[in-house]
Amino acid sequence: MSNVTISGGTPVEKILAATRLTVHPNLFVLAGINPAARRQVEADLAQIEAQVLQYIAEPDVLTLLLPQPNWNAIAARYPGAETTGPLRLFTFSVAMDWEVVGFLAAVAGLLARAEIPLGALCGYYRDHLFIAQPFAAKAEAVLRAEIDRCRGLEK
Repeated sequence: MSNVTISGGTPVEKILAATRLTVHPNLFVLAGINPAARRQVEADLAQIEAQVLQYIAEPDVLTLLLPQPNWNAIAARYPGAETTGPLRLFTFSVAMDWEVVGFLAAVAGLLARAEIPLGALCGYYRDHLFIAQPFAAKAEAVLRAEIDRCRGLEK
């Protein structure tokens, strides 16, 4: 990771040194739903009060990432849905502009070397990872160790 930089010359290490890693307390579910249910999904999402959720509409599937309690409340309306979980959601606190290059690649590479599978989400300001619950503790340890290492470089 030491040679990866973002636009403007800021090394990825500086971003990691400045970030606070949050592992959200709720477990999450990734659900794939038939696109024919789009109106029902959107109506359900309008009623959910969750700090974090994601909805992606593609021609062949509607994808939801949401807290497990929220999914449990609506799951019966989608009997054919495919689900993956439980997942842990990790958030990097640093807001990054869209010219940042290499941040997710560096983090994904770090976790790949530790044999930890992941999914990535990009919010407008922040990047997030979702990690299967069995890998979450190891992922957190790897990421926190790298953040601590990067903070040591700042001294």
